[in-house]
Amino acid sequence: MDRRTLLKSLGVAGAGGAIVTGTGAFTSVEASRNVSVTVEGDANAYLSLDDTGNDNSEYLNTNSAGELEIDLTGDNSTSGGGSGVNADAVTVIEDLFEVRNQGTQEVEVTVTPLTFVDTDGANTLAVLAVPDGSFPTSTLSTGSAETFSLVIDEFSPTDADVSIDSEINFLAEATE
Repeated sequence: MDRRTLLKSLGVAGAGGAIVTGTGAFTSVEASRNVSVTVEGDANAYLSLDDTGNDNSEYLNTNSAGELEIDLTGDNSTSGGGSGVNADAVTVIEDLFEVRNQGTQEVEVTVTPLTFVDTDGANTLAVLAVPDGSFPTSTLSTGSAETFSLVIDEFSPTDADVSIDSEINFLAEATE
């Protein structure tokens, strides 16, 4: 084989290899895609917050934005006529609400704070959100739920006005 034939063969092989592998580099790309988002109330969202379907649902309200609210005040009179928790007593409301994973991935749910406290001297009101399963976080596979109960401890040796008006936060993070 002469030198010219060898150089031509190497040149053709090199050019063919460059065409086959390419460089993969580009200067810019612009692409448009559609984005669709629907906002749902708490019961229909990917992380559902809803009542458990028992008689205790009277202590829950859904506001105009579809958000679940716990209401143990005089503004929420139950069908039995009650309008608040007893003074100097521990009140337990079992299976009040549930947090359900309606998304596509397993998530770890953290609820904060789990305890709310208001004090006025010797008077104390404490509310504790208690998950039925793991504590303080729950791992929820797709379609599974964690049920929460409330424990309210009101201690008032004197007639004082203690109350709680706060927010409870739910954080769900994918485990993988």
